[in-house]
Amino acid sequence: MEAKNKLSVFCLALCGTVWLTASSCQRSTLLNKTFDTPQPAWAYHEPVCFDLMVEDTTLPYDVTFSLKHTRNFEWMNAFFLITTVFPDMNTTIDTLECVLAMPDGRWLGSRLGKYRSLGFLYKQHIRFPMPGQYRFEVRHAMRNDSLQNINSVGLQIRRS
Repeated sequence: MEAKNKLSVFCLALCGTVWLTASSCQRSTLLNKTFDTPQPAWAYHEPVCFDLMVEDTTLPYDVTFSLKHTRNFEWMNAFFLITTVFPDMNTTIDTLECVLAMPDGRWLGSRLGKYRSLGFLYKQHIRFPMPGQYRFEVRHAMRNDSLQNINSVGLQIRRS
């Protein structure tokens, strides 16, 4: 009987720990979204937009950009313009280079069938300067106006 009670207490403690860990992870993530890009080609003038409401400006955050492409993508790297629209409507534009392959042509990232998936640290330990609605607009900045074989882009904002 006593062993049964100890097992029950252990199971209850384990479930509580799992629940607390899961809920604390949820609270530390402000944004975790992925959008499919327009197909068959993603045009430069079609940004992928991520909206975010920021309330606490005291905490530092890390911003990760993610990308999924096919093995038919023509380049070893890709460039993206990320426009941040602040609550006061001011904007900043950053250029992000994403290295997708080794110099010998081997693709980087995890393989998901015919796709490759990678994450890139875009900003580290940033603080949002004001509370309110933010928008991140992602455009590709490649030589071709229409980019093929990029399937999705994502943005994740987590507490540092």
